[in-house]
Amino acid sequence: MSTTPDKLVERYLKHLEVELDDLPRDRRREIVDEIAGHIAEARAALEHETEADVRNILEGLGDPAEIAEDARERFEVAPPVPAQPYKPGWIEIAALILLLIGGVVLPLFGWVIGVVLLWVSNAWNVRDKVIGTIFVPGGLALPLGLLFFAGSGEGGICEPVISPAGSGGTATCPDGGSSTNYFGLVAAITLLLIPFVTAAYLAYRLRHQPTAATA
Repeated sequence: MSTTPDKLVERYLKHLEVELDDLPRDRRREIVDEIAGHIAEARAALEHETEADVRNILEGLGDPAEIAEDARERFEVAPPVPAQPYKPGWIEIAALILLLIGGVVLPLFGWVIGVVLLWVSNAWNVRDKVIGTIFVPGGLALPLGLLFFAGSGEGGICEPVISPAGSGGTATCPDGGSSTNYFGLVAAITLLLIPFVTAAYLAYRLRHQPTAATA
């Protein structure tokens, strides 16, 4: 299926705009309009325009990347610098560790230090820092505390023992019987997973961050 001459020109000019993206808007518009004018004049001079004729016109103008390079030299604009992967330092590594287990190693203060390092670092943007702060406060300290509470039997569910006949038939928990807070157990397991997911997310963002994020 052949491409219409208008589509060829439109594609060429869009490619040129992309190559000129690092130039000021007015300069970029000036160059694109200039090239578009040359194309229009060349097309108007054709007696019977064909797709091949338009392709020859565009090839004669040159590759958009070469035109952009010449424009940078003319207007003294430095070429764009390829983005370099962000290299994490001790702040980022310490933040990930303390956000996860800081509350366990140094109750409360360890996690708080991790949050401070998270916000001080330029490796993550504001959204990442908010996620690292609110999921889950305290890191593993909170879910581990809930697991201990759920297993301790306080406020839990115990297996009832039916009193012998004649004593009223009431259901009571045996003395010293163990009980399990199932709701707390499920909540603790859920909260236990969230810090790992959050740490994995922050590590992923850190690894795939092309440059230092703007906080």
